[in-house]
Amino acid sequence: MQSRTVFTSRTPLPASVSEEAVLRTLRDHAAMIEQNPLVIHYERCAPPADAPPEESNGVWYELTDRISYLPWGLLRGKVRYRGCFHDTPQGLRTHIYAPLGVHIRNHWTVGRGPGNPTQMQGRIIPMECTCRKRLNCAAHSERRVSCAGRSRRRTGN
Repeated sequence: MQSRTVFTSRTPLPASVSEEAVLRTLRDHAAMIEQNPLVIHYERCAPPADAPPEESNGVWYELTDRISYLPWGLLRGKVRYRGCFHDTPQGLRTHIYAPLGVHIRNHWTVGRGPGNPTQMQGRIIPMECTCRKRLNCAAHSERRVSCAGRSRRRTGN
């Protein structure tokens, strides 16, 4: 069973922050990766042989997260996965290929919004789980996404 979640957030930029400064940050892949507190290691890698044509020219990274399988850190482990980063004229688009068939697509843009203030928009499109477990799988417990039709509360922005 697949689960799909779409989340959009728009943030007006303060007058003291330029669009160019935000675009520089979005295109600094290391800075974007290091915003995730679960990531303990990452390195650039070649695209996989089965990469979609539209992602074969992107910048690929292999990332490692430290996750807790049980509360209070009773059982911890590491999860390795790959992700594609593609700079766009208005920002950054990423596609993460996590274990158990989880695909996370993010798209950040900077531009003028309603009423013409400069805004940064972050959109997570979609978060999918194709694993077949009946209970929430461990890979999803940290991010609290839906898994196999059972909804869990999402945390964070």
